[in-house]
Amino acid sequence: MDGQFVTKQDLAEAVAPLASKQDLADKLAEAEQRIIDTLTEAIRDAQTEMLRAFYSWARPVEMRLNRTDEIATRLSWIEERIAALERGKFPSAG
Repeated sequence: MDGQFVTKQDLAEAVAPLASKQDLADKLAEAEQRIIDTLTEAIRDAQTEMLRAFYSWARPVEMRLNRTDEIATRLSWIEERIAALERGKFPSAG
């Protein structure tokens, strides 16, 4: 230090690079937030599409399974009736 006074202009010139670094940091933070928001939206969209595709696949499978359960139940009743007939327990006519 040579003991000279610092003017406002000297101070502004000295601080200018720091201010621009802060501006850069702010811009980077904003860009980072935009990237995060965009990725979050893309992930949610992908999840929605996956759920829709799974639901579209699962619905007919579920319907077939329910139909299979109904057929299995009816087949079981028929088997019981045939077994009763084979044991000689004929249903009454009245």
